[in-house]
Amino acid sequence: MATTLGADLGVDGADITVTCGATEALDVLALSLYGPGDEVLMLEPVFDVYIPQARLAGATPVTVPMRLDPVTGWSFDPGALGAAVTPRTRALLLNSPFNPTGTVFTPDELADIVALARQHDLWIISDEVYDELYFGERPVSVRTLAPERTFTVGSAGKRLEATGWRVGWIAAPPGLGAGLSGMRQLTSFCSPAPLQAAVAAALPIARQDGFYDTLRAGYAERLALLSGGLRDLGASVFEPRGTYFLTARHTHWTAGSLVEQAGVAVIPGEAFYVRHTAPQGLLRVAFCKSTEDIHLALERLERYVRSQS
Repeated sequence: MATTLGADLGVDGADITVTCGATEALDVLALSLYGPGDEVLMLEPVFDVYIPQARLAGATPVTVPMRLDPVTGWSFDPGALGAAVTPRTRALLLNSPFNPTGTVFTPDELADIVALARQHDLWIISDEVYDELYFGERPVSVRTLAPERTFTVGSAGKRLEATGWRVGWIAAPPGLGAGLSGMRQLTSFCSPAPLQAAVAAALPIARQDGFYDTLRAGYAERLALLSGGLRDLGASVFEPRGTYFLTARHTHWTAGSLVEQAGVAVIPGEAFYVRHTAPQGLLRVAFCKSTEDIHLALERLERYVRSQS
């Protein structure tokens, strides 16, 4: 499978480490790249596994808050990221397309991040599990800008709509794949061989037969349905440029009340904050559901809104 992935990602197959899903890939990198006394930078809101993985490795996670503008949506301040670097900082952990915000970093933003990493000699861990699930222009991989220091994490589950298979990977800087593979043997030893063979066979087919175009088109339709429905119900919606999550705000909604009174499950924004305060009323809403389920959720939300008026 490593040879197939190498061809797909444009790297040497020897620099690919196959893992049991992207979560294990991120854990292998945490255990390999930092430890006690080290710090790792990440943006907040932060995907939930990053914090405990850093702590389990003995390192200190340092979060830098993103900004949420009511009109333009999510952004980050490169200056704030640079100000958070200390002599103990070992790595920058990125997520683009970004779960939970749906942000896709621009080439200029990635250039700023790479310049910062080179200035302070930091590793870059780039979580790109949603690399084929974007809306608009194809995201730039930071690996193309800084191959000498970037570890890219991918997921067959996200790419192929096969989340239960739990096959992920790490594309390492040249020459560093063997060391990661050695660490990876101490976690779960290997990803199931039959599933690796299935992924290796599926990836070239997906690339050639328009699978990803169809995938994106389907999610774009569901995104439009959900975001339009939420706006009609009075929510502020911040549409993603990637992933199958959107963020929304409503002054009178909480995740708890929506589950208990509307029968609609969402994630509260504060679940993604550990150091800073989440914007009031922030929710993460998934559209990796059927159109029928999204229509049903919107109908339930509409009844809930009427009951509150």
